[in-house]
Amino acid sequence: MYRFFIIILLIPFLSSCDWFGGKDPNPVDSTAVSTIPEYDSNPQVGKIAIGTVDEASGVCDSRSMPGNVWVNENANRPNVLTLLSHNGELKGKVQMPFKCRDWEDISIGKGPVDGTTYIYVADTGDNLAQYNNEYYVYRFPEPKSLSEKVEKYDRIAYKYPDGSRDAETILLDPATKDIYIVTKREFNVRLYKLPYPQSTTDVQTAEFIQNIQYQVMTSGGISTDGKEIVLRNQFAMYYWFRKENETIAQTLSRPRDKLLPYIKEVQEEGFCFEKDGKGIFSIGERDLNKDEPSSLYYYKRK
Repeated sequence: MYRFFIIILLIPFLSSCDWFGGKDPNPVDSTAVSTIPEYDSNPQVGKIAIGTVDEASGVCDSRSMPGNVWVNENANRPNVLTLLSHNGELKGKVQMPFKCRDWEDISIGKGPVDGTTYIYVADTGDNLAQYNNEYYVYRFPEPKSLSEKVEKYDRIAYKYPDGSRDAETILLDPATKDIYIVTKREFNVRLYKLPYPQSTTDVQTAEFIQNIQYQVMTSGGISTDGKEIVLRNQFAMYYWFRKENETIAQTLSRPRDKLLPYIKEVQEEGFCFEKDGKGIFSIGERDLNKDEPSSLYYYKRK
């Protein structure tokens, strides 16, 4: 009887989860589908040599070295960023002057100095709620070459107003330079905001914005022009096209416009838009139980 009761309680949960194949809680707005960009469902696949980035967690498209992407790995991995070509070939690694506690995402865009491109590394993972509700986003100018050392950086420390959270997604607003954090483990993930200018001296409290009716988000991104937004988990990539005068919060509060084409691998985690808007990238962890490389996927915009 108790087992039957538990199953009854779980039915609403299971039916609302996209990855269980149930009813989508945020169905597509069919009136918008014909007006938004399409992406090729047959991606370019770049094989990444074993040992290069076995636990990739985030990816962003380089501005200073076009044709390449920066990749970070997650918890307890070396504190380096890896530069891969768009074909997945290793170009080199750059040592970071701060440790990797649990780096979960990476973004790139504007920052404090006009005309300078910054990389943002999100040390925001907390699987066991062990970090006493204190998390970091590291910001520094993008290196212009692999020989350029990263020595100066900003540490944006923050806490949540409602206790510890595990988050694997940051979104950088290209217009305002606000940072958005999307949590992972809630039934409806939570959206928080660190408004610009973010403090680099005090631990600030992130502003809770709203819940989003999806689960287990592992990455996301905003296009360079600010018009396209994606949140992704290991099972799907959810896409929104911003309407005129719509804020990021307003966009993410409504039903997603569509699902992007997607090839499921072991643990796909990273996502980014190409800097010029011509495509999107997806990357994930390698299956450590198999002697096979991981892949960098590139989906061209039609």
